[in-house]
Amino acid sequence: MTDQAILATTLAILMGLLIWGKWRYDAVTLICLAALVLLGIVPANDAFSGFGHPAVVTVALVLLISRGLQEAGMVSLAGNLISRFTLNENQYLILIMVIAAFLSSFMNNIGAMALLLPITLSVCQKMSWNPSKFLMPLAFASILGGMNTVIGTPPNIIIAQYRQEYTGVTFNFFDYSFVGLAVSIIGILFIALIGFRLVTVRENDGDETRLIDLKNYLFEVKVKDDSNAIGMRLSEIKKISGPETEVLGVVNETGGVSRVSMAKKIQPGQVLVIKTSPDDIASIQERLEFEIAENLNTIQESDLAEIEVMVTAGSRLIGRKHEFLKRLASDDLALLGLWRRGAKFRTRLAKEAFKVGDVLLLGVRTIDDEGVKERIKHLGLMPLMERDLQTIPSRSRLLKSLIFFATAIALTAFNVMNIVVAFLLCVIAFISIKVLNGNLYRNIEWPVVVMLAAMIPVGQALETSGISLNIANFISTSTHGMDLPWLILMILVITMFVSDIVNNAATAVIMAPIAANLALQVGQPVEPFLMAVAVGASCAFLSPIGHQCNTLVMAPGKYKFGDYWRLGLPLECVIVLISIPMILFVWT
Repeated sequence: MTDQAILATTLAILMGLLIWGKWRYDAVTLICLAALVLLGIVPANDAFSGFGHPAVVTVALVLLISRGLQEAGMVSLAGNLISRFTLNENQYLILIMVIAAFLSSFMNNIGAMALLLPITLSVCQKMSWNPSKFLMPLAFASILGGMNTVIGTPPNIIIAQYRQEYTGVTFNFFDYSFVGLAVSIIGILFIALIGFRLVTVRENDGDETRLIDLKNYLFEVKVKDDSNAIGMRLSEIKKISGPETEVLGVVNETGGVSRVSMAKKIQPGQVLVIKTSPDDIASIQERLEFEIAENLNTIQESDLAEIEVMVTAGSRLIGRKHEFLKRLASDDLALLGLWRRGAKFRTRLAKEAFKVGDVLLLGVRTIDDEGVKERIKHLGLMPLMERDLQTIPSRSRLLKSLIFFATAIALTAFNVMNIVVAFLLCVIAFISIKVLNGNLYRNIEWPVVVMLAAMIPVGQALETSGISLNIANFISTSTHGMDLPWLILMILVITMFVSDIVNNAATAVIMAPIAANLALQVGQPVEPFLMAVAVGASCAFLSPIGHQCNTLVMAPGKYKFGDYWRLGLPLECVIVLISIPMILFVWT
């Protein structure tokens, strides 16, 4: 088998694993890189070159700056702005989308999404609005805003580096704005005027004191030795517990969950898996003398208060199990229940690997609020509770942070300083005013960085092996005589399709060399082709797996997998109609 065949096969397997989503994408890309090194496709000396690549370093610095802005009080600032207006649903929808797009232009769009999601949930609670109406538009607006600047989203950083490699000139900070602003404005207007009617809205039908009506948590309860439920049939347990409660089965000796007949009698020491509301589990425990299974709860239940948290894209828990949570949380937090849309659990909760979008019901020991916040932040979890929108931690630090950040942008935009150096100085300044603490490693979403660092050598292998050139030759031959607009359209649509099923940064790494080589083959400048890749890589609107912003809103918005394309497909069509003429006008 030739090197090209081996590389093509490996990439096909990589894309299949990324689409499957069973394993973490950073682990999958590292395995792919290791395989290519072992097979001799990627030289061993180049295997870790990606970790020092300017694009990877820039992404890491942007993630740190985004975290610093959050800590400085950007949440409160945005919350204060929103709270000053008395708005109806449509007006609030437009406002939150505009703010999301603006913030995403100057900080990582996932970070912007994490800022605005709790605020939106809180507003929905206060106004008795259904969150489903707002969360998908909010996610899409965050993605759209990321197109506006070089730091808005990792694909833009990657594409800027590819232009430098091919032409010796990088894309400047606001070069993306010519196309990105047009796409963002028209996209937001489309969603606000037409698209919002396409969003699937599922009505809440439960306790409206919660931000989200999260039903069907899974709980593991142990039958006490003196429980009055001993000898009862499971059908009797369900009758006592109420119609909203379902007994899923009994934990077997191997740790799996066995579905059993409703006629089966309860035995002392058994561990039952129950699906019910968090509001009902306490009364079920009290009436039937159950207790939270020992392997989950290490805290006395009398000491507990409850809190709902969501596993975010940058959480340390992704791909890890309960034992890891216990180790990091010590005795301050206990996993009581887990909510995951559409999931079928075949093992105990303690053996389930956490995923982005999981909602955890945690028991909290009587530690102070600051202690709880610190634990949750350390774990990369987002509380689904009302936040104080009025308090900015320190107005002085917030002002200094914004000045430092604006200075870094200005130095970059006017080519006074390299973006890596400017943003590094900004991070150092953030540390000096203590909006970032000394432990920077906690504030970096390592899965994103590692995935990108692993993909860089793979992208280079596409070039050195000749695959990208061969693909470009094939496209050039197949489209002989085709006008430039149609070539740009083809690159844009293909990139959109790949980005809907594969991480957007990985999409940019794969498509950029193909697009650049195609440009060279047809005798055209590379800029419009690379810009088409940049736009297409950011257009992940058809599924919850295409972009982490989409994943984050799936649970609280109560969306299903197929809900995204209803709004996403028309939006992508609008983006194509706007971006093609703008790319041609600006970059040809």
